[in-house]
Amino acid sequence: MSIKNKKILIIIGGGIAAYKSLDLIRECQRKSIDYEVIATKNTFEFISKLLLETICNKQVYSELFDLDMEKKIGHIKLARDNSHIIVYPATANIISKFAKGFCDDLALTCMIAANKPIYFAPAMNKEMWANPIIQNNVDYLKKIGHQFIGPDDGSLACGEYGSGRLVDPSEILNQLK
Repeated sequence: MSIKNKKILIIIGGGIAAYKSLDLIRECQRKSIDYEVIATKNTFEFISKLLLETICNKQVYSELFDLDMEKKIGHIKLARDNSHIIVYPATANIISKFAKGFCDDLALTCMIAANKPIYFAPAMNKEMWANPIIQNNVDYLKKIGHQFIGPDDGSLACGEYGSGRLVDPSEILNQLK
């Protein structure tokens, strides 16, 4: 089955690379891939909800306790009604919280409720990525069936060069085929 016949849940982590999620959304639109979007609270420190919803041309979910959504147990619906879940960008925070079973926001609750592998596209400083705590969390998540795509080597937002750069949207979509 082609990726075009599937639906993706895009979870946007709150890091400096969050703006690149707009490119992933546009790539899904160009390829006629259906998607839903969850943005963490920290995402809105980097891009506005108005901008995100305008680019998406649909509602962006962000609140765990949204009354209208949760009357229908929305976090389960979002976790189950999508064929793939992508965390783009996957910050050190969201990787670590998920690895430890935290569900203190909508994104993490959907991830915990998911019945399918989650694809993580890490983006962070090279020292954060190399940190043994993060690497242990990544190894654990891989061991239980989740996928990591990237990070790439390159120039980082902090001005350093190294492993921690977010992969291009086309690369992550190609991995889903």
